[in-house]
Amino acid sequence: MMPEPNVVILADHSVWLAVPAFAPAFVVAGVVVYVAVRNRRKGDAPRSDGTAAAGEDG
Repeated sequence: MMPEPNVVILADHSVWLAVPAFAPAFVVAGVVVYVAVRNRRKGDAPRSDGTAAAGEDG
Protein backbone atom coordinates (compact mmCIF):
# COMPACT_ATOMS: atom_id res chain seq x y z
CA MET A 1 0.00 0.00 0.00
CA MET A 2 1.40 3.38 -1.02
CA PRO A 3 1.28 6.36 1.37
CA GLU A 4 -0.98 9.24 0.33
CA PRO A 5 0.82 12.34 -0.92
CA ASN A 6 0.55 15.54 1.08
CA VAL A 7 -2.44 17.52 -0.13
CA VAL A 8 -2.03 21.29 -0.29
CA ILE A 9 -5.15 23.36 -0.91
CA LEU A 10 -4.11 26.47 -2.82
CA ALA A 11 -7.54 28.09 -3.11
CA ASP A 12 -10.94 27.55 -1.58
CA HIS A 13 -13.51 28.60 -4.11
CA SER A 14 -16.41 28.16 -1.70
CA VAL A 15 -15.20 31.31 0.07
CA TRP A 16 -15.62 33.28 -3.15
CA LEU A 17 -19.11 31.83 -3.60
CA ALA A 18 -20.06 33.09 -0.13
CA VAL A 19 -18.96 36.69 -0.77
CA PRO A 20 -22.22 37.72 -2.52
CA ALA A 21 -24.16 36.52 0.52
CA PHE A 22 -22.08 38.41 3.09
CA ALA A 23 -21.27 41.60 1.17
CA PRO A 24 -24.76 43.15 1.53
CA ALA A 25 -24.71 42.42 5.26
CA PHE A 26 -21.40 44.27 5.64
CA VAL A 27 -22.74 47.20 3.60
CA VAL A 28 -25.90 47.44 5.73
CA ALA A 29 -23.89 47.22 8.95
CA GLY A 30 -21.56 49.95 7.71
CA VAL A 31 -24.46 52.26 6.87
CA VAL A 32 -26.06 51.65 10.28
CA VAL A 33 -22.80 52.48 12.06
CA TYR A 34 -22.30 55.59 9.91
CA VAL A 35 -25.81 56.90 10.62
CA ALA A 36 -25.49 56.17 14.35
CA VAL A 37 -22.16 58.00 14.62
CA ARG A 38 -23.47 60.93 12.59
CA ASN A 39 -26.60 61.22 14.75
CA ARG A 40 -24.61 61.07 17.99
CA ARG A 41 -22.42 63.94 16.83
CA LYS A 42 -25.43 65.95 15.66
CA GLY A 43 -27.29 65.31 18.94
CA ASP A 44 -24.83 67.47 20.91
CA ALA A 45 -25.77 70.65 19.02
CA PRO A 46 -28.33 72.97 20.63
CA ARG A 47 -31.75 73.08 18.97
CA SER A 48 -32.84 76.33 17.42
CA ASP A 49 -36.63 75.65 17.57
CA GLY A 50 -36.75 75.74 21.41
CA THR A 51 -37.79 72.12 21.88
CA ALA A 52 -35.93 69.83 24.24
CA ALA A 53 -33.84 67.01 22.87
CA ALA A 54 -34.99 63.44 23.48
CA GLY A 55 -32.42 62.88 26.23
CA GLU A 56 -33.31 66.03 28.19
CA ASP A 57 -35.86 66.25 30.99
CA GLY A 58 -38.56 68.85 30.96
